[in-house]
Amino acid sequence: MKRIVLMLFLAVLSLCSWAQQVMTVKGTVKDTGNNPLSGVSVVIKGSPGGTMTDVNGNFSTTAAKGKVLVFSYVGLQKTEVTVGNSSNIQIVMEDDDQLNEVVVVGYGTVKRKDLTGAVASLTGKEMQADVAKSTSGALQGRIAGVSVSSVSGQPGAGMSIDIRGLSSLGSNTPLYVIDGVYGDINMVDPSDIASLDVLKDAAAAAIYGSRAANGVVLITTKGGKRNTAATITASLYTGVQKIAKKLDVLDAQEWKNIMNQSGYLPKEAIDFQGTGTNWQDEVYRTAPISKANVGITGGSETSTYSVSAGYINQKGILINSGYESFNLRTKNTFSFFNNHLRVGNTLMLNTSEKQDNRLTITDALRQNPLLAVYDSNQLGGYAGILPWMKNMDNPVGASRLFDNKLNKTDILLNAYGEVDLGIEGLKYKLNFGYNRNIGNYYNANAPYNFGSGAIQSRLSQSANFNTQWLIENTLHFDRTFGKHTISALLGYSSQDNKNPAFGASRTDIPFGTSTIGAGSTLQQGTSGSLQEYSLVSLFSRAMYSYDSRYLFSASVRRDGSSRFADGHRYGVFPSVSVGWNIMNEQFFGSLKNTINELKVRMSYGVLGNQEIGNYATQSISSSGINYIQGGTWWMGSNTGIVWPSPKNLTWEETKTKNIGLDGSFFGGKLSLTADYYIQQTDDVLLSIAMPGSTGINGSPTMNAGIIKNKGFEMLLNHKNTIGEVSYNIGVNGSVVRNRVEAITVGSSKQEFGGYNPQGEGTITWAKVGDPIGAFYLIKTAGLFQSDAEAQAYKTPAGKVIQPNAKAGDIRFIDYNGDGQITDDDRQYAGSPFPDFSYGIRGSVAYKGFDLGIFFDGMKGNKIYNYTRARMESMNEFTNFGANVLNAWTPENRDTDVPRFTQQDENKNSRRVSDRWLEDGSFFRLKTVELGYTFSNNLVSKIHVRDLRVFTSMENVFIATKYKGYTPDLGQNDDQNGGGSSTMSRGTDHGRFPSSRTLIFGLQLSF
Repeated sequence: MKRIVLMLFLAVLSLCSWAQQVMTVKGTVKDTGNNPLSGVSVVIKGSPGGTMTDVNGNFSTTAAKGKVLVFSYVGLQKTEVTVGNSSNIQIVMEDDDQLNEVVVVGYGTVKRKDLTGAVASLTGKEMQADVAKSTSGALQGRIAGVSVSSVSGQPGAGMSIDIRGLSSLGSNTPLYVIDGVYGDINMVDPSDIASLDVLKDAAAAAIYGSRAANGVVLITTKGGKRNTAATITASLYTGVQKIAKKLDVLDAQEWKNIMNQSGYLPKEAIDFQGTGTNWQDEVYRTAPISKANVGITGGSETSTYSVSAGYINQKGILINSGYESFNLRTKNTFSFFNNHLRVGNTLMLNTSEKQDNRLTITDALRQNPLLAVYDSNQLGGYAGILPWMKNMDNPVGASRLFDNKLNKTDILLNAYGEVDLGIEGLKYKLNFGYNRNIGNYYNANAPYNFGSGAIQSRLSQSANFNTQWLIENTLHFDRTFGKHTISALLGYSSQDNKNPAFGASRTDIPFGTSTIGAGSTLQQGTSGSLQEYSLVSLFSRAMYSYDSRYLFSASVRRDGSSRFADGHRYGVFPSVSVGWNIMNEQFFGSLKNTINELKVRMSYGVLGNQEIGNYATQSISSSGINYIQGGTWWMGSNTGIVWPSPKNLTWEETKTKNIGLDGSFFGGKLSLTADYYIQQTDDVLLSIAMPGSTGINGSPTMNAGIIKNKGFEMLLNHKNTIGEVSYNIGVNGSVVRNRVEAITVGSSKQEFGGYNPQGEGTITWAKVGDPIGAFYLIKTAGLFQSDAEAQAYKTPAGKVIQPNAKAGDIRFIDYNGDGQITDDDRQYAGSPFPDFSYGIRGSVAYKGFDLGIFFDGMKGNKIYNYTRARMESMNEFTNFGANVLNAWTPENRDTDVPRFTQQDENKNSRRVSDRWLEDGSFFRLKTVELGYTFSNNLVSKIHVRDLRVFTSMENVFIATKYKGYTPDLGQNDDQNGGGSSTMSRGTDHGRFPSSRTLIFGLQLSF
């Protein structure tokens, strides 16, 4: 890894000879009234350092020919000038008009002043993209209404991203469009991002139709600029990661004492000395991380180019885990015939290796501290459990003896051609997209015996090859007639996906080999599959603006999907929106000096979702129906084995109403964006379990219900410059209320079960009137302080409700009043969704120093802590959390921890209990970054244009009452079990813990 980083760094230095001669540039900055401007910021683009104009508007700085100078002043438009042969520059700054900022929308761009939909935008700088490990992680907490939560702390793991809550019981993943091609957000290196735009309401997203129900994220990568000399940039950082929090567990002597007091200490453990093994210390480590990026951009009169490469090597804080990735990106544009013909392309290549440690996280918490780590006499070399211990793997052995890797190669290509058609404003564009994703899975284990019997070595390998192509033909018309501005779009697209896969496995692999062919043929397996689907679409959009006051936009898309049966394949998704720029009205008058921008927006639209199986409505052939006839093994297959979905299965439709307000005040120093929306999803797609008595397997997908989301989101931003200090403070917050309105199939109870840990009881439910994944649990009411109090807990008829309870046991609430505690006493206990979520970012710059901080958090959400349930149940022969030391005794009554009992006659450990439900609210200092940019006069002596050094820390601290590793929990990833459905959100089944990261780095350009 060090060799690769060194090579990248040397490659950058070798390009120093390309640097242009640095020259002194002087000039004067004035406003449109010919008045000199004092305090104007003058910086070289891409560098936070620079100078300011004096009281007469004069400035002096050093810059290379071809470098871009950026002039900034509150209340005036930012001005950019490319340094040429002249060393004297005169600048006139216009009044600020932030509404002329261009925003990326589907199949084009629009000026913010004409925008009528709910669109949130971020630049790469705002995302702290240069220090982020992934794009999804960089997005966390930065946009109101966009929830980004961790599914695992495992290196290379994705994030759970939801836009405006959950609208489906199936997939809620947004659509990602990367430079015009549908792709994976995790494929994009955050350092390559120029801007990221989130289309949140139907007016903005309906142009993408059937794939937009969960929102759309548009990613635009960095490109070159015309008439700009080559600019070479590089960034490099390295650092360390440590587990952010460890959970307290008993050491060997504490475990012996508590087991001895309860009468269950094995005689083999009586003489054990010392504290024993702390398994968390054995499986977690301090892990290094390094990341490097290098790029070159520029352009001529008729072309632009941008080439970049990046590398990241991240070892996991859990032993035998890590992620290594290399990416290459090129982006080019060319124009011909006096810019009447334009072509361009983006090519992205990413190769990665992800090393998974599939250790059950709770094993490191529950394994007995009396067990040693190593035993040279045991097969595999790791100690095995003793007969009196719980049957669990040795956590270190399970980490070291298993080798699980995923090698991926991802290719994304976008190529387009655009030509003017002879009529002013009319042009045709052909867009081609290609995705190729290859995944190779390698899973092997050496022979071992962890005390439960010898396990043979095994090796399995599989591969999948996903290919997607996209062709889009669009006509665009953009024209201004006096006060009338018209923009129209008409398009046709087709998309095809094909994903073949195969796999093979064998056991008894000879030591020192890693080839399936070397294994035993007596135990082997093969598999193979092919998945295909396609989409065709017609779409159109019209936008109209009158005098920048009255705005109108409408779009419609008709999609056809191969996933549905004939007669139900096509869906139509329309939208309409209006806007009013109030500040452009004559009656606004002098108020415009204070209220620079004020716009009201309203929209309504329909979005679709077709995320079901590719052959859900077809009775496909099932293999594995094998039999022996005449001494010969016959491989059989048949139809009618798996439930097909009904032929009338159709699109899930989400209807969204939105009203929004955009404002800017005091010369642009203060800005506000606020939106309120109502979003209803009809014909929700859901897999319905069928009775086993039918003799058919599977859960067919049906249109099964209605889900509604209501929400409010706000973004408030303040920026200012005082002397040589400039600062920016941004606050975003969102409130979402999720509710299941109806369930149209199934039993009269109108409910569906979700998360069921290890089959011990269903915890989360989808029930009419409640949010998706609501927690339904038996509530508790403290502890019985005496046997008499337990026996006095009766129904009005005199029946003892908990006859087996004793002093120190939990009092459960008999919710249904039947005189006994059963699963029927479950009641609504909370939601995994927060009442309020927020993000706070701030930055300040003084001379060469810059400081950036970012906080995020949420309030009011609940988390079901199954990890703690396994550590504190007390009825298993495992290690326990340190909290059991506070268990009830006659001398320790002031506690909420029940008495220690292995028999547990009262079922204090029952899973469907709010004993394990905790407050998931948190406030976190997510990142802090401190940097210093050296003056141009200093770095020019070493032929460097800009040089910045920085240090950054991630997951600095978190304030929370949650007792697990981290409260930042999205949808479960099923690594440790517990499923991965939508209704696993807010459940901690043993998640890979998060890390605290400290890095040091530098950024430079030539």
